[in-house]
Amino acid sequence: PKPGAPTLLPPRAPTLLLRIDEDPVAKKQSYKSLATVKWLYADQTCYYQSEKVFIFFSDKPSVSELKAGSILVLRKPLQPIENFPNASGFDYKKYCRGKHIYGQLRLRGNEYAIIAHENKNFFLSWLDDARSKMLQIIKKLIPQKSENSLLEALLVGFTTDLDPELLRDYADTGVIHIIAISGLHLALICHMLQLALKKISEKKSGRWIKWILIIGFLWCYSLLSGASPSVIRAAAMFSLVLFAKNILRQVSIFNMLAASAFLLLCFDPNWFWDTGFQLSYAAVLSLCLFSGPVTRLLTLKNKFLLLLWQAASVSIAAQILTTPVSIFYFHRFPSYFLLANLLAVPLSSLILIGGILLCLFSLIPVVGLWLGWTESLLIRLLNQFIHYVSGLPGAVLSDLKLSIPQLITTYGIIFCLFHFMILKKKRWLFPAMLSVCVFAILRWISMGALPV
Repeated sequence: PKPGAPTLLPPRAPTLLLRIDEDPVAKKQSYKSLATVKWLYADQTCYYQSEKVFIFFSDKPSVSELKAGSILVLRKPLQPIENFPNASGFDYKKYCRGKHIYGQLRLRGNEYAIIAHENKNFFLSWLDDARSKMLQIIKKLIPQKSENSLLEALLVGFTTDLDPELLRDYADTGVIHIIAISGLHLALICHMLQLALKKISEKKSGRWIKWILIIGFLWCYSLLSGASPSVIRAAAMFSLVLFAKNILRQVSIFNMLAASAFLLLCFDPNWFWDTGFQLSYAAVLSLCLFSGPVTRLLTLKNKFLLLLWQAASVSIAAQILTTPVSIFYFHRFPSYFLLANLLAVPLSSLILIGGILLCLFSLIPVVGLWLGWTESLLIRLLNQFIHYVSGLPGAVLSDLKLSIPQLITTYGIIFCLFHFMILKKKRWLFPAMLSVCVFAILRWISMGALPV
C-alpha cells in the first residue's frame, strides 16, 4: 500500500484459505459461522490444514453473500478461544478442543475475499433444502419466536433461535436433554415407523424391506438434524438392534452399546472427549443397569400411581451415572429434575409428533392452522412449566466440583454398591467402604484440610 493508505493486512499474519461449513446465523452483535481451515501460508511455506474455527462477521451486507461451501481467503491471525466469564467453571475452551475447534476470527467485510463456492452433492443439498422448508413451515404456522424456536430444536436440531434465558431454564431444571435430538427422539420416531409399517413385516421378505425403510428414514433424519454425536450414536444403536432382531438373534443391549461406541470412535476418535457423547452413553448404560431395580423399590397396585412411578424411576435411574459427569463439567445439579421430567418428557414427545404432522399436512390450510395452534399451546404450556420450576427456591445446587480422581472414585463407589446391593454379592461391601474413604480423603485434600 502507498504511504498513509489504510491497510487491514498485518505484515506477518499468515494467509488462510477457509471453507464455510455452516450458513452464518445472527447473534446479538454479529453473525456466527463455523469454518474449516484448508490451507495456511506462512514463512514462504504452504501447510495443509483440517482444523475448525469460529468466524464472527460484523457486516450484514457481506454476510448475505456467504453460505455453506463458500471459500474465503484472508490474512489475519487466529485468536484463541476463551472461557466464558460467567460459565460456573465450565471449561468451554477444552470443550471446543474436543470438537477440533482451536481458534476464532472476527471479520469485517473488507478483511476477506470470496474466491469460490463448493457445491454439495445431491443428497446433502436435498437434506439442506428439506431442512430449510421445514423451518419455513414452522415459522409460518407458529409465529411466536419463543415457541417456534423450541420446535425447531426438537424437530431438526436448529438451536440458533433459542432464547438464552429459555435455555438456562431448561438446564436449571435438568431437562435440557429434550432439546438436543438424541435417543429419546429417535426411539419415538422408530416406534411410530414400526406401527406404520406393521403390515409389511407379515411377509417373509417384508421384514427386510421394513428394516431398510426404518433405518433409511432414521439415518436421513439424523443427518437432517445436524448429525450430532448423540443422534448418530442413537441411529447406529437402533440399526444394530433392528438388524439383530431381523436375523433372529437375541439382542444384548451391552453388546449393542459397545459395538455402536466402537464404530463411532473408529469414525472420529475425538468423540470420546465430547461431553454429549459421554453423557449419552452414561444415560443409556445407567437405564440398563438401574431402571429395573429402582422400579422394584416400590410395589404399587394403583395403575395411575404405578405408571407415575415407572416414569419417575426412569429419570432417577438415568441420573445415577450421568450426575458425576455432569457435575465434573458443569458444577451444577438440578434439584427438581424429577418433577420437571415427569411432565417435560411426555409433553415434548407430543410436541415432536405434532411437529412431524405439522410438516406433513402443512399444505392443507385448515389442518395446518389447527396443528400450528395446538403445537403453540403445548409449547407455551411446557415453557411456562419449566420457567416456574426453575424459579423455585433451591432449584440449582451450584459450585459443585469434582476432580478427575474424585470422578473415578465416585464411579468406583457406584460400581461396588451395584454389586453389593443389586447383585447381592456381599464381598463387595468392603471395596465400597474403602472407595468412600478414598473419596473423603481426596475431598479433604482438595479443600486444604489435609496436607498433600
